[in-house]
Amino acid sequence: MATEVSDDLKGRPERGRKYRDRLYRTLSERRVMAALTILPALLLFVFITLGPIVWAIAAGFYEIPVFVPQWEFVFLDNYIELLGEGPFWASLWRSVVFAGGSTAFQLVVGTGIALLINREFRFSRLVQTVVILPYMIPTAVLGFMALWMGNAQWGIINRVLIDFGILSGPFSWFGRHSTAMIAVILTSSWKFTIFVTIMVLARLQSIPDDFYEAARVAGASRYQVFRDITLPNLKSVIFIVLLLRGVWMFNKFDIVWVLTGGGPGDATRTAPIYAYELAFGMTRLGKAAAMSTLLFVILASVAVIYFRTLQPAEEVRAE
Repeated sequence: MATEVSDDLKGRPERGRKYRDRLYRTLSERRVMAALTILPALLLFVFITLGPIVWAIAAGFYEIPVFVPQWEFVFLDNYIELLGEGPFWASLWRSVVFAGGSTAFQLVVGTGIALLINREFRFSRLVQTVVILPYMIPTAVLGFMALWMGNAQWGIINRVLIDFGILSGPFSWFGRHSTAMIAVILTSSWKFTIFVTIMVLARLQSIPDDFYEAARVAGASRYQVFRDITLPNLKSVIFIVLLLRGVWMFNKFDIVWVLTGGGPGDATRTAPIYAYELAFGMTRLGKAAAMSTLLFVILASVAVIYFRTLQPAEEVRAE
């Protein structure tokens, strides 16, 4: 009996070494290692991204009372109701205006700033730092700063314009129906233009200097250099910026809500603002989910058309 116990104790280290070797061989297999590497990210994607999308699509087919746990299946009633009402289409159009105006402004100004700070001049580093600052400020903080600066009574914007004789009196930029959307577009562009600047600047600094040297030797003017060298090299960035900024601004909620809350009246009630009001103001959770699904379908369709028409992959492909 004593001999069997002794043999068992002697065999334990050997068995442990075999288990460790087997485990090491298993973990060293490419398929196992790939699965263990991808699995956490895949689970995170399912629970954070895919799960809410599936839940929202399913919720759009129900009438969801706020204080009653029982959902009532209404199939397409929420969608039919949305597609038949004016506020939905009006909010959709305002989202298009907001996204289009913001993206165009950010693209033009952001590219201009990138071309400017790409040149070496005195205090260029300081200028680059100052330009990046708005992107580092939280959106809500920047929104309140814009409200204070544009305030009709004590805002610095009104004071400067009045001193220069451009305005005859205080003007409420965010409080008037005619200027609220423009003010929101300019404020959001103040915050997000630097995103375009960073991307364009990175692309500009990757263009070989030999191209410009050859153009100068050939006697090309600045306009010809920009047209034939700079602009073609920026096409890939412009395509990416158009898609990313367009989608992001179409779905933008925080800056619009902080600045105007969708007002005055319905002047800045974009689609995300209207969906929020449906869910938490009118307690129509099912209808809000249906609207979110419609917005998702619209953006996905635009993205497909964009990729099929402009084929940005051809522009960004490295030869």
